[in-house]
Amino acid sequence: MLGVVIWTDAEDSKAIIWCEDHGELAFLSQHARVELGAQRIDQGDLIQFDLEEHRNLRMAHNPRKIEQQYCSDIKALMESAVKVQEAATPKLEPENSNLLSFARDKRAKGLGTVGSAA
Repeated sequence: MLGVVIWTDAEDSKAIIWCEDHGELAFLSQHARVELGAQRIDQGDLIQFDLEEHRNLRMAHNPRKIEQQYCSDIKALMESAVKVQEAATPKLEPENSNLLSFARDKRAKGLGTVGSAA
């Protein structure tokens, strides 16, 4: 599978990958590779990897860098997409909305949270 790295955490050696099949994002943990002194994978890199699916989670294994900074403007593209989405999403003012706070309603009714004894 091919994919573009859209997010990395250098401290934890983790990455999120946008896959060529446009399915769910894949997650990569590079701990073992970092210990072996492998090439670091950065945001915007095009990589090839083996994909393994566990329930609803896609895990990337054996990453191989195909091209460094293949999509060097990925961060700007994603920030632009967020701005477009925010502009298209209607803003509801709290005093004019009919949204309920379920946490507040549960406390008022004496209901516990999931996993707790009420």
